[in-house]
Amino acid sequence: MRPHRHRSDGRRRWPLPPAALAAALLAVGCGGGGGSDPPVADGGRPRSGGTLVVGASSDVRSVNQVLTAGTTFEQAILDQMFLRLFEEQPDYAEHPPTLAPQLAASQVWSEDRSELTIELRDDVFWSDGTPVSADDVRWTWQAQTSPDVAWPYASMKDSIVDVEVLGPRRLRVRFATASPSQLSDLNEGVILPRHAWSELPLADWRANNRWFQEHLVVNGPFTLESWEPQQQIVLRRNERYHVAGQPYLDRVVFRIVPQQANQIRQLLAGELDFVDHVGAAEAHKIQASPVTRLIAYWHRQYNYICWNVRRPLFAETAVRQALTMAIDRQALIDALSFGHARIATSPIISSVWAHDDRLEPWPYDPAAARRLLAEQGWRDGDGDGVLERNGRPFSFDLSTNADSTIRVDAAVLIQDQLRRVGVDAQVRRIEFTTLVDMNLEHDFDATLGGWGIDTSLDLTYAFHSDSYENGHNFGGYSNPELDGLIEATRREIDPAARLELLHRAQGIIHRDQPYTFLWEPQRLAAVNRRVRNAQPNPLSSYFHLQEWWLADG
Repeated sequence: MRPHRHRSDGRRRWPLPPAALAAALLAVGCGGGGGSDPPVADGGRPRSGGTLVVGASSDVRSVNQVLTAGTTFEQAILDQMFLRLFEEQPDYAEHPPTLAPQLAASQVWSEDRSELTIELRDDVFWSDGTPVSADDVRWTWQAQTSPDVAWPYASMKDSIVDVEVLGPRRLRVRFATASPSQLSDLNEGVILPRHAWSELPLADWRANNRWFQEHLVVNGPFTLESWEPQQQIVLRRNERYHVAGQPYLDRVVFRIVPQQANQIRQLLAGELDFVDHVGAAEAHKIQASPVTRLIAYWHRQYNYICWNVRRPLFAETAVRQALTMAIDRQALIDALSFGHARIATSPIISSVWAHDDRLEPWPYDPAAARRLLAEQGWRDGDGDGVLERNGRPFSFDLSTNADSTIRVDAAVLIQDQLRRVGVDAQVRRIEFTTLVDMNLEHDFDATLGGWGIDTSLDLTYAFHSDSYENGHNFGGYSNPELDGLIEATRREIDPAARLELLHRAQGIIHRDQPYTFLWEPQRLAAVNRRVRNAQPNPLSSYFHLQEWWLADG
């Protein structure tokens, strides 16, 4: 699952609608690092021209962002055609991520941070020649928050009281409260063309999806040339893009190739130039080919087991600690990710500025796990190899989504490891949407899944008590001290003070183990060596696509 503020990775806050939740759960994200080429800019002078052919796993639903489900691929396409006020930068390892101006030319906060005045660039035009204006920004906000449109991520705008137009390119945003997420909340979503799309009443938008394609104007580096549903999407250079000489590519063809194995086959055959996700087991094929290279980076994701603490079996902290110590997470990484992952310790992953490096992973220690379980009254009284307490065996279902090979394999390995300490885990392979429903209804013992982290680092989604009924605290974990810390992090603007709060919150979660944190994966992209300056990263597989170029045209 993904409480990911940048829709991959988009930016969003819980609760997520089912479609987005589904997209998040499916993101396995295991890739490789050892032996791969670094994601560095290639040498040589950029040249213009040529067509880049990309392998894509799915299609898009609309060219209007507020009508899409917000999947990773949809956002990647729309970010090539439409600009935002700001662009999030992949610099969150050492500090909160920077939001660099994109449409915005300048910004000034009021002293109490209740108002933000923005001046827009004067050199950005829609593809029909109309200047991008403050009216576009206000109208986009109105569309995003309109009940008639029912954008799934409208809650991101809850803190915005008004967007006032002060002039053709000048606007003032008024916020209800100051918070560290004010700018990212405002920046959620691309800016839409008021002059072109306001002709259709908001109430009619959802019934007229194709209308927006027929009336398309863009302000990003690319525009839509053609779209054959479930076949391919072709983008071509937007000749009115405001950066001189860019994009370098004439066209980008996103070819729908649902099976990853077929994507890799076509890449090695020279039929594709780029594949944004390669499984670790396939990495050697890319490395062995003289025409392709790997780009590896740490994915903003962690995999976990969520224990349903509302069930007596997992209600005690010591029991959950014992279960974690009974699982050899390094063995999982070595067996399933070919070493291209690392042990997870926290819902704030290791590559993020606020991760607490003082946290040590719970050790793999089956003997200590047995002792801890014995202290809680769990003993094998009948000699059948399964612990019992008060006549009940330590037996439960470990559920995961059946379509994820790596998670199913992990569950089977964990089943064997737990058996060695007298715990009987029965692996349940469940159809994906059914598993989502089970999790939301808290109808499970333990579930193995994954979250893509939110760069706001708001832990409400899975760890605040209030998210049991209205969020994704599937396991029903509740700790009043943690609730208070999470609420404080949502208000604290000073990064140093917020860091201290986040460290304290991680310490509580690490101690209580409502989750057993399993691994943080790397992600692998594969690219033909003629492609230069490819910059995939956790924010987007197609980051700065306008700067990619082809060495042979």
